[in-house]
Amino acid sequence: MTAQRGSQSRSHARRATGILRCPACGNTLKADAKWCPTCNFTGGDSLAIFPGAAPPLLPISDPLGLLNTSGLRKISRTRDKLIRRFPQFQWRISIDRLAIDTPLPLLGFWLLNASPLHGDETAEQRAWTVLLVVNAEHGKVAVAAGYAAETCISDDEWKTVLSTMAAPWAAGNPSAAICQFFDTTRRHLERNWIRSGNQAMNQRQP
Repeated sequence: MTAQRGSQSRSHARRATGILRCPACGNTLKADAKWCPTCNFTGGDSLAIFPGAAPPLLPISDPLGLLNTSGLRKISRTRDKLIRRFPQFQWRISIDRLAIDTPLPLLGFWLLNASPLHGDETAEQRAWTVLLVVNAEHGKVAVAAGYAAETCISDDEWKTVLSTMAAPWAAGNPSAAICQFFDTTRRHLERNWIRSGNQAMNQRQP
């Protein structure tokens, strides 16, 4: 399982711990950048890469049926523990069999920006959304975070989180891999919450 990182931002780039990066190439950008001077990526480019209507972001999208009933219950319990600790975050999981060369960070970026709000979801909740994208074809994973959520965990921390999914996924236990994602994310958020003086993540969505 290979970790990749991507996210959403108002400026069509990704920001983590004060650093603004291009979701396509990962290079650092200026705060007011409209496009990436390195690869010339703009937010609109993702619409050309992924034509068609984006699906709604569901709590868990698993059209392949990789997660059985028992696994779904375990995921729900682990995710609920994280939600109780940090209720402002919204968590979404998308698992599918994609082409090997699918750029997962850009796919996550596109989904966060182009997917319609689902049910009673609000724009504010979308800003706090963290999307885990899994390509079941080869086990690669990526995280895409809304602009409010992305300042709470750094790129290096996300890479660490995603790397913990490798062993259970390789062992054929996708639900355990996802539970590991939620458990490790919670530990990083708790540590960063303490480091920030309980400020950055001390917000709740209405």
